[in-house]
Amino acid sequence: MSQGFVIRDASPHEAGQLSAIARRAKAHWGYAPEQIERWRGSFLTVTADYIAAHQVWVAVTGSDRPVAFAALEHHGDDAVLEHLWVLPEYMDRGIGARLMGRAAIEAPEFTFTSDPHADAFYYKLGARKVGEVHSTLQGRMLTRFIYRKHGNT
Repeated sequence: MSQGFVIRDASPHEAGQLSAIARRAKAHWGYAPEQIERWRGSFLTVTADYIAAHQVWVAVTGSDRPVAFAALEHHGDDAVLEHLWVLPEYMDRGIGARLMGRAAIEAPEFTFTSDPHADAFYYKLGARKVGEVHSTLQGRMLTRFIYRKHGNT
């Protein structure tokens, strides 16, 4: 599963590495390089200021190499999982589930939207669909989920 990986707080100096993880993970689903580049300036880029302002965790190998990350934003009483990305060669090892668990320690309930390719992963973890949101940037509907640490009924 995810042996050999540690979840720790991300450091602002890792912003470039985390952005690269997001782009590679998104590209894994067959999106054209031109599309990835269009999204680069928005949701596929993480800045040092973003890391400093929000709760961001990184999964690293024994050599401290980042292979995945997640970010949780707090908006008043609401928490939103804004990022959860895993390098393709590290998918299906339990890393994403561990990052979701880490976010749930900080916010036992949070919402998020999902790329259609990732919906099954979130359902498997117990997230519940609460609607759909139109993404102008992506030109399609995205699933809106809620995740509750102690059940999703």
